[in-house]
Amino acid sequence: MSATSTLEEQYRALREGCGIAVLSWRAGFDLLGADRNRFLHNYVTGDVKGLAPGSSVYTFFTSPQGRILADAVLQAGEDRLRVEVDRDQVEPIVAHLRKYLLADRVEIRPIEGLTPVVALGPQAEAALGDLVARPRSPMGAPAWTIWTPDPETIVGTRIGSEALDILRVEAGIPRFGQDFGPDNFPQETGIEEAVSYTKGCYLGQEVVARIHYRGGVQNLLRGLVFDGDVEAGARILHDGREAGRATTVVRSPVLGTTAGLGILHKRAAEPGTRVEVEGGGTAEVRELPLIPSGTTRP
Repeated sequence: MSATSTLEEQYRALREGCGIAVLSWRAGFDLLGADRNRFLHNYVTGDVKGLAPGSSVYTFFTSPQGRILADAVLQAGEDRLRVEVDRDQVEPIVAHLRKYLLADRVEIRPIEGLTPVVALGPQAEAALGDLVARPRSPMGAPAWTIWTPDPETIVGTRIGSEALDILRVEAGIPRFGQDFGPDNFPQETGIEEAVSYTKGCYLGQEVVARIHYRGGVQNLLRGLVFDGDVEAGARILHDGREAGRATTVVRSPVLGTTAGLGILHKRAAEPGTRVEVEGGGTAEVRELPLIPSGTTRP
């Protein structure tokens, strides 16, 4: 376990070295059995059939209407498929999958006594040494996940939620339950890597594909650079009408100002648009990421 570090030290570790984040709000379950990849392939937006042992993919569980039930990091092992979701979503997603288990050779086994710990930063892989870890995305920096019964044994600069939020806002990575949720379609999150348009059928695929090929969505994830202090949850206005909310707000060391994320109506989502913040102040809408990959603090 490392000594307590300042926000400045945590941020520098993320940008230039290696930081350790305990994802206490995440949990998961394992799929075992010969049909595990084929089965799960039918219920997420990512390509699971071709997921080789040792590899991982970020994806969404979707409803029949194509809306997001949960986001997930899938990690393939030799004999299992590990599914990581928000802790509150484990039981709902397991129940959701059990409804479709018929003659499939699949066992769903909850993970007990283990917590996902992530090593982040350009030196993350080298810092792990002989520890068994899996590559992970998206986090905003190179990242590797370890499942451990005792997170305190992983040595490194401890990263808190504030530093993690700064990193992901600058990288343009929304968080389930904070920046998007079950009312959103996958395309509204801006995370293109989470959806495969060539994998074939899955639950909600018809709607997701139709949005992609024919229409597009009404709301889009955007970055917001504010001209003053703003609270998360503040309403964003454009031409006097609500266009969305500032869902995550941080103080960006690189930008030197307050920045945030928000899913905005497309009428206000054009990069360069000036929008108003309810209660006073304005913001500029920007394309994501706000900070190019590899940028370090001056």
